[in-house]
Amino acid sequence: MIYAYGITQQGTYHIKHNIVCQDAHQIVKCGDGLVIAAVADGLGSEAHSDIASKLAVKTAAECCAQRLIQEWTDEQLLDTLRSAFAQAQSAIERTAAENGHPLDQYDTTLSLAVLKDDTLYYGHSGDSGIVALNADGTYEAVTQQQRDTEGRVFPLYFGVGMWVFEKYPKPVASVLLATDGMFETLFPFYIRSEPVSIYVALARYFMDPGALGIVQLGEAAVQAKIGGFLERIPDAQVNDDKTVVVLVNPEVKTSLQPPDYYAEPDWQRLKKQHEESWKRTAYPHLFGGSAGEQTPEAADPPEAAAPEAGTPAEETPESNLTEEEDPPMSGREKRIFLVRWFRHRGQADQTNERGDTT
Repeated sequence: MIYAYGITQQGTYHIKHNIVCQDAHQIVKCGDGLVIAAVADGLGSEAHSDIASKLAVKTAAECCAQRLIQEWTDEQLLDTLRSAFAQAQSAIERTAAENGHPLDQYDTTLSLAVLKDDTLYYGHSGDSGIVALNADGTYEAVTQQQRDTEGRVFPLYFGVGMWVFEKYPKPVASVLLATDGMFETLFPFYIRSEPVSIYVALARYFMDPGALGIVQLGEAAVQAKIGGFLERIPDAQVNDDKTVVVLVNPEVKTSLQPPDYYAEPDWQRLKKQHEESWKRTAYPHLFGGSAGEQTPEAADPPEAAAPEAGTPAEETPESNLTEEEDPPMSGREKRIFLVRWFRHRGQADQTNERGDTT
């Protein structure tokens, strides 16, 4: 049996500035061994992106639920995901037209997952994300955030040329979908270049069947527990809307990795290592290099503090959430741009300049 929980919370920045929650999620159970989940994040500065995100998850999940059959082939399942994305975008376009609004005020991301026993099928557009707990006990990012080099998001509107549909190649015990604020907490800046680049302690807290106790406690109790955890995340870490959806199949037996895999990262060492690297880039002449080697990226010193060390992996890892620090992106709430969106309608050279929060 596949268990599921899902949470969407309005971000503190949105609350303080009287901005509606622009995240949305949907979960549809089609039987004990087949569950559909979707998350979407309306682009920040768009006037009606909250409507778009709700339409996207509802339409995509319901489209899959109406058409999916347990015995379908892989290609039939992926075709259903493609149809779900197309119908979601069509529903958004119809709503914009009916309301007399410009379509570019309805931009949203969309990530969609179908968990069939231990097999994951997914569709993806934008900078939300999906993570898998593999049967071998490892945690892995399934999707990549779709942004350009300046951090501008490619939304659902960009169409089939940007949409990704795949069957995940490994058996899974658990799947997490999250909008970007929460997805990025699983991949802190300081460990991106480490052999294990995902914050395993946090992923385990959200996804591990045993750690969740979802069979014993039930879905509602686990959802309340995780919801309380999300509410306690400091504004400095995430002040954007938060959405986390998790599908768990406790019947899939998972292996254990070596203890070091689950160990808390040495945040102090990582911080020192990062600062040393920055200094060598900013001031090469102090380390035997040439002053001419200085790069533009070294113009500003690092700002983000490392998380506090010492929280065991089996405890709630909330003190170890670390702030995004990769210039020019320092977290969704700080990435406010005047962006040029290249719209994929008709000719590829048609452009439309407008401002957006990503």
